[in-house]
Amino acid sequence: MDGRTNLKLDLTKVNRLRAEPKYLEPMPGQLNFPNDPNTYNFSANDLIEEDCIGTGSYGGVVARMVHKNSGNVMAVKRVRAHEIDTTLRRQMLRELTIIIQSQNCEDVVRFYGALFQDGDCWICMELMDYSLDKFYRQAYKRNQRLPEDIVGFISTAVVRALEYLKAKLNIIHRDVKPSNILLDRKGFVKICDFGISGFLVDSIARTQDVGCQIYMAPERLAERTVYGIKSDVWSFGITLVEICIGHFPYTGWNSVFDQLQAVVHGDPPFLQADYYSTDLVNFVNKCLIKETDSRPKFCDLMTDPFFQKHNASDSAQMTEKRKSFGNYLAQFLEE
Repeated sequence: MDGRTNLKLDLTKVNRLRAEPKYLEPMPGQLNFPNDPNTYNFSANDLIEEDCIGTGSYGGVVARMVHKNSGNVMAVKRVRAHEIDTTLRRQMLRELTIIIQSQNCEDVVRFYGALFQDGDCWICMELMDYSLDKFYRQAYKRNQRLPEDIVGFISTAVVRALEYLKAKLNIIHRDVKPSNILLDRKGFVKICDFGISGFLVDSIARTQDVGCQIYMAPERLAERTVYGIKSDVWSFGITLVEICIGHFPYTGWNSVFDQLQAVVHGDPPFLQADYYSTDLVNFVNKCLIKETDSRPKFCDLMTDPFFQKHNASDSAQMTEKRKSFGNYLAQFLEE
């Protein structure tokens, strides 16, 4: 599995933060890259920062960095772990745990390694080219709607990833949105940002409610004490409507009350059958059924005709689909 199954990280020193919150013992890091049999011991001095590419979900920055010894380019999330509170440290630890355990899923961003140095945690991950929110907006600036094959390719990758989290790790993502879906010119679509993911107990999330509110399902906004994987399905549905119409589907919100009224008490923002096929419209709209008993799970979506049509049936077909998607994406990256 190109080294992914050998990933190891001693997280016990992170847990010590609860007893001594202002200090974090140094821990040398190790890097493992795909298609490279070597394991590299490294420190912060072995990394060259090229560019700042974003901010982390629990503080710190995400930078494009090069590993000197191997020449590999990575996205490195640097968190000032000695300065953040206990809740944010737990989010950091949770993300590390989930991303390591998800390395056998090609639809989840890859983890290369981590280190703890000078009170900072450096999380080294696969560098992707684009986030879905930037991608679809760039397309609409050209007055282009995303082709159905492109929507289908993105949809199947996200469904596979979220079903993997549920089936293999018993985890709900809780922050599904376009900015947490990453793309690259090699034709991969991957989900990221697991800092606020939650573990399910009897298929129900019982931890505090977190995430980007505008993508939250009605049952979460209604402050029900429990919710399950179907809340991620709703967020996925909102994401699909957004990329299909070129903007966030709800409009006219001026307050949290407006949001509650629209999402909890109003009609769902169903995708209209004015451009895309009936199969795509039905696939999207079943994700936006307000009654949770009637809304499908991700495993149910995998049996839908639209998913079946666009999901690769074998590795050869997947290679061809990724090539086609990568070529389409490349035209936007060249601008």
